[in-house]
Amino acid sequence: MFQKILVAVDASETSTYAMTEAVNLAKATQAGLMLLHVLTHFTEGYPDLVFSAQSRMMAGLNQSEAINLYAERWQEFEQQGLEMLKQFTENLTSQGISTEFTQSFGDPGRAICDLASTWNADLIVVGRHGYKGLKEVFMGSVSNYVIHHASCSVLTVYKPSEAKKTSEAT
Repeated sequence: MFQKILVAVDASETSTYAMTEAVNLAKATQAGLMLLHVLTHFTEGYPDLVFSAQSRMMAGLNQSEAINLYAERWQEFEQQGLEMLKQFTENLTSQGISTEFTQSFGDPGRAICDLASTWNADLIVVGRHGYKGLKEVFMGSVSNYVIHHASCSVLTVYKPSEAKKTSEAT
């Protein structure tokens, strides 16, 4: 049924539920997993820029020092994502699941769809936060973008409490 399952992961609780579903499917179908973490400006821990004259002055930095500080923070930010992916991969590999991982920067929806296409995924598993109204407008809906632009099937996974709210509303 499925041979290649792409799972979008981050540090959220919703992502944990998506990962659980992907692992269950991989075990049932002997599929391989590709874990994708996308760094964005909205990711928790994203390093702040200190390039404005006022912010540099407040921090006591010249422009060169500010650039170096940002580069250091960016490397730490990237490394945190890679460490998360490595831990997931080691755990899944120890369970006998063939697992790869990658990390990118940019728009999560596009990154997920692009990787699914180039990796020839059979299924994308993505968490859905259940944002509604203005929050969805401002935060965007990665899962909605993926559903409408993916080149393969998409499984969206809600947190159990969100799934219950959604089913009660319909």
